[in-house]
Amino acid sequence: MNFTHEQIEEIVSQYLSEGNLNKLFETILNCLMKSERNIYLAENTSTKNKGNGFRTATYTCGTKQLKMRIPRDRLGQFYPLILGIMKDNEEEMHRVAFELYSKGLSQQDVGDVFKTIYKKECSKSSISRMAQEFQEEIETWRKRPLEAHYPVLIIDALFSNVRRAGTVSNEATYTIIALKSDMTRDIISLEHLPIESASGWEEILRELRDRGMKTTDLIIADGLSGLENSIPKVFPGAQFQKCVVHLKRGIMLKVASRHKPEIKLDLLDVFKIGDSNYSKQDGMANLNSFIDKWGKHYVRIKNLKKLNNLIYYFTYLDYDYRVQSMIYTTNWVENLNKRYRRTLKIRNSMPNEEAVLLLLGKVAIDKVKKYLAYPIYNFKFDSKLFPG
Repeated sequence: MNFTHEQIEEIVSQYLSEGNLNKLFETILNCLMKSERNIYLAENTSTKNKGNGFRTATYTCGTKQLKMRIPRDRLGQFYPLILGIMKDNEEEMHRVAFELYSKGLSQQDVGDVFKTIYKKECSKSSISRMAQEFQEEIETWRKRPLEAHYPVLIIDALFSNVRRAGTVSNEATYTIIALKSDMTRDIISLEHLPIESASGWEEILRELRDRGMKTTDLIIADGLSGLENSIPKVFPGAQFQKCVVHLKRGIMLKVASRHKPEIKLDLLDVFKIGDSNYSKQDGMANLNSFIDKWGKHYVRIKNLKKLNNLIYYFTYLDYDYRVQSMIYTTNWVENLNKRYRRTLKIRNSMPNEEAVLLLLGKVAIDKVKKYLAYPIYNFKFDSKLFPG
């Protein structure tokens, strides 16, 4: 039966007046796919391929849910062009969902956004499945090969609530930011262990070697006990710097408010930065004087003298005075941890460690792309880290 163009328009108009827009889209797309299969089979007669019925599937197109009849061929070689376009649309929606979730929105929030924009119900379980689709991408990034040498490593652990064996506990996620030989930064390690320990860090550092890293010049960490013994086992040539900011913060928390202004000034004299004439020996002498002065009033400050690793707080003085402010603290990782916490804070607990690594891995990748890749030109002054 042949219809004129005007007759076809009249039939379609009557069909649409009954509210069948979705059905019309489905009919058109199904016809396009069927015609595309006919053309494909006609152009590939040498394979003796034939049509093999249809399979049904539901796709999202904009805000519409369309039920499709997808033509099949016996050899399984035909794939309609329109499905590729619609699949890209589905993947884009999933990526949007994961972006929103990784920026700190709850699963309920993401569902509300999808309902508003896409007119599509999105359950917590479906959002969780969308996130899991990016698991492989995150894992590939986490396990990627490393460069042979990184001048500086800054290491730190963040704690979050994780469900394990029916209970919720505070567990550690280990992060390493590296300064590369081109003076840019990269996050080279993101791992999860139930607790933070020197032996745990030794294991993480060995994994760096397994991924291709061979040497580093300087490792900066907080005051975790035992690191000074674990680091040489993996990178025997590396110097070790304990975070001065952590030490200062710990001291200030243990003193009375009336003494804080004076103690703060005294600590500035102990841990000087940017003074080319100030040495490690000067630093240790001033620290001992500080302990003698304030240890009379505070036992915890007096007990600092019992520590045999105080010299590691002054490693930064072995380097050019113009880079000391960047290597006497773990601030680079602390800034990243703030972003981690922002993403985690509205979630009471994570279901497992894989979920933690998935979520924080996405935050880390975004951080590298948007911030960490910028060159740190100040390091050009230090001939120990960047000779020549």
